[in-house]
Amino acid sequence: MKKIKKSLKQIFFTLVICFSGVLGAEQLAGEPLGEGVADKTAASEVPVEGRSEGGLGSEGETSPTQSEKITESKLPHLYTYLDSPVVEQREVFTSDEIEKMHVPDLPSLFQASGMQILSYGSYGLEQKPSIRGFTDETVRVIVDGICVNNPQYGTFDFTSLNVNDIEKIEIVRGGFTESVSGEGAVAGVIYIQTKKQSLGHNFSSDVFARTFFNQALPLDGLGTAFGYDGEFSQNTFFKVRVKACEAQNRYFYKNYRGKSVEREHSDVYDGNISSSLSHYFGNGNSWTLSDIAYAGYKNTPNKANSKAWGLQEDYNNNLSFNMFLPKLLNVCKFTVSSTWLCSNRFYQENAQGFEEASKHFLNSGLLSSEADFYGSKHFRGNAGFSFNVEALDSTNDGKHILLSGLLKASPKVIFNRNFSMSLPLAFKFSGENTAFVPKVGFSANFSDLKYFPLEILLCGYRMIQFPIMDDLYWADSGYACGNPDLKPEEGWGAELTFNLKNKILPLSVAFYTNYYEQKIQWANDGVKWTPMNVASAFYAGLDASFKQTFFRILTIRGNFEYLYNQLLDESNPYTYKKRIMWTPDIVASLVAHLELSFVNLSLEANYTGKRYTSNSNLYAVEPYWLLNAGAEFTLWKYARPYVRVENLLDKEYVSVPDYPMPGISFTFGVKCKW
Repeated sequence: MKKIKKSLKQIFFTLVICFSGVLGAEQLAGEPLGEGVADKTAASEVPVEGRSEGGLGSEGETSPTQSEKITESKLPHLYTYLDSPVVEQREVFTSDEIEKMHVPDLPSLFQASGMQILSYGSYGLEQKPSIRGFTDETVRVIVDGICVNNPQYGTFDFTSLNVNDIEKIEIVRGGFTESVSGEGAVAGVIYIQTKKQSLGHNFSSDVFARTFFNQALPLDGLGTAFGYDGEFSQNTFFKVRVKACEAQNRYFYKNYRGKSVEREHSDVYDGNISSSLSHYFGNGNSWTLSDIAYAGYKNTPNKANSKAWGLQEDYNNNLSFNMFLPKLLNVCKFTVSSTWLCSNRFYQENAQGFEEASKHFLNSGLLSSEADFYGSKHFRGNAGFSFNVEALDSTNDGKHILLSGLLKASPKVIFNRNFSMSLPLAFKFSGENTAFVPKVGFSANFSDLKYFPLEILLCGYRMIQFPIMDDLYWADSGYACGNPDLKPEEGWGAELTFNLKNKILPLSVAFYTNYYEQKIQWANDGVKWTPMNVASAFYAGLDASFKQTFFRILTIRGNFEYLYNQLLDESNPYTYKKRIMWTPDIVASLVAHLELSFVNLSLEANYTGKRYTSNSNLYAVEPYWLLNAGAEFTLWKYARPYVRVENLLDKEYVSVPDYPMPGISFTFGVKCKW
């Protein structure tokens, strides 16, 4: 029966892929590729929220006067006021940059940005970004202004998002954030903005296949994506995108005996559909109703030397309504969002047959609002709130309702053309836990200097992370039990950033330090395992990044992160003054794009340093280099074939100890637009 079910799924995915390819062939008429949305909206030159590229200065700031000019353009309904942080740093990836890389999922993109990724396997399996030695719930993920970290276990499944549906990604490193949506970050924030609207009627498709050069399975993965976006009327826009993938993830690796074996029980079948309806009315005002649905059927392998494996089914939905008023009373930009997040997970673990099963139903209601004030020459700021209701019904945690929320104000004072200050203040609560979170930042901008343009940013901030629901409510199983009396994790951080804005090589260097305490860890109290506020640690390091285009055809982006940390729990002599497990000393990346008349070439190099497998620092995982390459051929108007090679040097490596990663893989596909 299982074989029949698996065969039916394979047939279904194959039919979907074939249908998309046939449809694309029949519709190849109309506008050439590259003359779609971007060219049509170029007349209005719509700005987007956030900092200028790489966060290097305030070139991205838009004054109200500039915004009014936009409203007088030919397309007044495509109008957005740009909110410019005073101190907060953001690294930006646009949709064009993402598309040229042809990454299979977002974690591959994050790795190219110099971020450590804790990967438990290939496509569809758990992959967690780590920033400055923090991961899980401390890395906040914001999709279209809504925090999507799962309150039960803290993380977010990036596979549930369609890479082709991403308009822009902004990465903030560290705990200093000025917006309401970004509040709560300890390690940093990943802002993801999906595509909303475009003019005319536009269709797109992407058909691709992947191989690990396994002779028994020549094509390991197949996938297809199809999208439409366009106008319902002059001021109303609709978008829908569908994606389906099948990945067997049957690659070879060397086991502890040095024998080459095939990875088993790691096949993934998943798909998602995203849609949005946007309407613009009067002076750039708009509302958007959007939905992102995801379904995944995943076999989750255990460690390489284990025979156990699991079957995981995920069914998620994100339904939201947003109202956007960019010139409310000519003094502020106002947004309000109402969201329903649904996350359902079914899990079965197989050791000697299916022995343990669990079900998890999580429904979240979120209401948030934020106002950005820009009416004064010397004063700007934003203020807002968010309120969340989490309803959990879980085999492991039981039934619980958790209320959480925050109030935040971030006044920003512009003293003159060179000096400014930001003072974000937030009050947060989650269940019975409350916290006051102050932050302060200063900016000295000397970008007008002729020979040495420079911006200096200095900030300090408090960090607060409330316990996740698994830690609070895990039911007593005889050997483990949650702890409803957990306190928030907390700490203090500071950063000093130098943004060198020379034309030859713009460079940003940030020095940071953090002290973090009350860290929640599962420990044995003599009877059973339970989470406790026991750990404290010291962090220090630096981030460096640059991006430059040479001769208009070659773009190079680089990132470097050095991290030193030390555990400070004197009560445990085995871990005192030792490094925190799984945190590398160095993470670095270098990405190059070469655009020629007939082909676009890309090359990525990623380095992850030594990581200890436990806090006692007895054993370490060796550093590794990964080299990826890609090519996109632009000879045809409507279709662009592409190839991507990952792990070009066929390196044997692990991201998480005992979870082997793939060797070389080859992906080929065709993207069409008409």
